Amino acid sequence: MFCKVVFDVPLDRDFDYAVPAELESRVKVGVRITAPFGPMLTTGLVTEVSPTTSLAQNILIKEIVTVLDDKPVFGSDLFSLAGFMKKTWGGPIGQILFSLVPPQAFFKVNLPEPLAPMHFSSADLTFTAEQEKIFEKLFSYLNDGYHRVLLSGPAKSGKTEIILRLVEKVLSGYGQALLTLPDVIAAQNFALSLEKRFGKEYVFCWHSRMLISQKKKFFSRISNGLPCLVVSARSGGLLPFKNLRLSVMLEEENDNYKQEENKPYFHLRDLLSYRAMQHEALFIACSDTPSLEILYSVQNQETEQVSLSKTFSNSLSTFQWKVTPKKGEKSSLLSDFLLAQLKENLEAKQASLIILNRRGYSNAYYCLNCGTYAKCQGCGAILAREKTAGGEDYLICKKCGKKYSLDQTCPQCQNKIFKSRGGGTQKIVTELAKHFPEMRILRLDSDTLKNKDGQGHQVRRMLDTAQADVVVGTRQAIEAALSHRVSLAAIADADLELDSPDFRASEKFAQLLFKLKNLLKVRQNGRLIIQSSSADVYPFEALSTGYEDCAAEEMLARESFVYPPFVKMVKVLVKSKDKSLLQAETARIMSVAAPFALETLGPVYTGKKTDIIKKQYLLFKTDLQKCNFLVNELDRLKASKKTEFKITVDPYDFY
Repeated sequence: MFCKVVFDVPLDRDFDYAVPAELESRVKVGVRITAPFGPMLTTGLVTEVSPTTSLAQNILIKEIVTVLDDKPVFGSDLFSLAGFMKKTWGGPIGQILFSLVPPQAFFKVNLPEPLAPMHFSSADLTFTAEQEKIFEKLFSYLNDGYHRVLLSGPAKSGKTEIILRLVEKVLSGYGQALLTLPDVIAAQNFALSLEKRFGKEYVFCWHSRMLISQKKKFFSRISNGLPCLVVSARSGGLLPFKNLRLSVMLEEENDNYKQEENKPYFHLRDLLSYRAMQHEALFIACSDTPSLEILYSVQNQETEQVSLSKTFSNSLSTFQWKVTPKKGEKSSLLSDFLLAQLKENLEAKQASLIILNRRGYSNAYYCLNCGTYAKCQGCGAILAREKTAGGEDYLICKKCGKKYSLDQTCPQCQNKIFKSRGGGTQKIVTELAKHFPEMRILRLDSDTLKNKDGQGHQVRRMLDTAQADVVVGTRQAIEAALSHRVSLAAIADADLELDSPDFRASEKFAQLLFKLKNLLKVRQNGRLIIQSSSADVYPFEALSTGYEDCAAEEMLARESFVYPPFVKMVKVLVKSKDKSLLQAETARIMSVAAPFALETLGPVYTGKKTDIIKKQYLLFKTDLQKCNFLVNELDRLKASKKTEFKITVDPYDFY
């Protein structure tokens, strides 16, 4: 008896092993085994069992050593799910499979445990006629096969309460439900709040920082098909559900749902939609500012949109917004108007939020008179100032690699005096401390989230308990705006957001603006301040309309320029220390992709010119039918010696 085995290695193939007679009864497709792989015993996964092997008789076939599982730990949908992920986003099949099953030999599924009695406590909220009608409609979908729904509506319109009442119905029927949020902090806070409602025994918060003993307990419970509510970031989509009845993406538009920095590559929206189809379950994408991708699927009748219009709040407060310069007489980073509003909030014991989508101290070159950034004449990206070891001082475009001298003329005011400055979140904190020594300031960005005791993990709790006055952070900090004490929000640099070398920049910025608007307009004295040196260039007045109008306008622009969601896009990042090898490998990839690409953009040089490892990327536009063929061809392509390349479908990172 023989079996084919895959390992958690970057090799897109399986390996043949012989099965000892004493293990034949235990070896099944989907169980984990240990076998000699190279110089060591390694955990592998059985993908096929057969009485014969295709290898030549004179080849010595190694034997597997142990069988780790009595039954498959994932379920019957393991290989179809892995096949979908490989077909859609590419990657070695072994690494995809071992993202779904535990690679550790000691990680074994426990037997089912006795269930604690279910006791649910409902929220003290009465649905409006509109909310009740939508709840009843979605409830009818729970046991009616696969449905894909976009649930939209402003903040405080009852979207989350409708979802939670559906979860209650699922748990009452001994089913499994999954709620996902964009980041671990939001998932942990939400799970904690749900424990009182559904019981601690039935709410699992799944994330990468869990203790292995807790992971084993939750994984076993889910794998055994016992009723539970899993609250997670994107990794929850890879869990071994056996009785999934409801899967929900909260804040569907957030780009944290796309995993492209580590394997396996996937977007949670498509992954959960496919899994809901496998389980004949209900998939709900929930958002007050939906992505263009989900709106496009609504247009194509692949998704049903259900919208709420009225809010729970009866507040008569008036939302105010204002565009100000990026600097004032008192500060080079904060306008005088913003400083005055911060002082007003501090005196009123209300909290404030400042968002700047850049960490630390990052150099940019700006006009000393009006604050406009120096931009690349070729692609329009913001220029960065750099110095070489030899003393050369110049500006460089990180997007296309063009160099410019420091002698610049401002296109707005014709001023010739420019200055470099650091405008990251750390700099904002330092600036605030200088103007308001008594102010209690918290920072929320990836730097403050690295450690489990980091400042970023305490933000929501400290805001709610009046232990903080201001939160400064990247877009992750929008979670802080959920606190009832936040009545003022400011975007410290709108130009930085909109001048990003990303075709989704205007969509992301509109989502940020309208999300803040929706949260603040139900607060007493809710205010939003946008700092920009290009107020006459960007249409900020669109904030007075609705997100739907902005999304429709952006959709027309995408269609005109043939960009996603109207086409698929595949990015290939090529790396090499040798520039000539880099160019040769890029040309080879372009020739392989040519039959499947509608258009090729690039190559675009990325990174610093002084980097030892040179990098450049290609973008291929293709249609949905050809995309899978293109991904398959690129996936089969082996990198030449001394070069590497990485394939990303529907990329979100263009740096």
